[in-house]
Amino acid sequence: MMNFNINENIDKLKTKLTGAMLMTLVTTTLLSAGIVNPAAAQIDPSQLDDIKALKVNNSQVITAGLPTAKQFESLQKSGVELVINLIPKDNSNYIENEAQLVSDAGMIYQNIEVDWQKPTIADVETFIALMEQNQDKSVLVHCAANYRASAFYYLYLATQESPISDDALADTLSPWGDLQKSYAKYPQWQKLIEDVKIKYADK
Repeated sequence: MMNFNINENIDKLKTKLTGAMLMTLVTTTLLSAGIVNPAAAQIDPSQLDDIKALKVNNSQVITAGLPTAKQFESLQKSGVELVINLIPKDNSNYIENEAQLVSDAGMIYQNIEVDWQKPTIADVETFIALMEQNQDKSVLVHCAANYRASAFYYLYLATQESPISDDALADTLSPWGDLQKSYAKYPQWQKLIEDVKIKYADK
């Protein structure tokens, strides 16, 4: 039994190290591409393990599912300066006083209402503009389960002029799990991603 526990702990450590190494690689790639701004506060994810579907993309941007009211303070203490919420106001997951919670915690709040069934290129372009206006800030992008959020951050990276590796891009969509199965289940999102990439490929 003792050997089993040791091996299990080693496996967990390997997973953590692999994740940390991948984050370092991605951050380095995005720094060299001019996507990550070294002037922004660096996010320390060590106290954010309890946040739903958390995805640490690099030292400046994390995506996640819906934080609880208490977790907004933890996010601010971890270095987050801007919270972008992609949940529509008429969605049952929308927190009525989220703007106040974020403001009280000392962060900036923005809401882009993205309809899960009908996400639009206009939504993505609003998000891209917001990210470009706040390149000096560390950011949390969240929705209910980190599907909208990770897809929008993926599209932000994919539409930047600086080349970004396929691995770095694919890693942002890891909250979706098996991507082909997710696309089959949610074809409107596959279409959005393809339409945005086609539009920006011509620019």
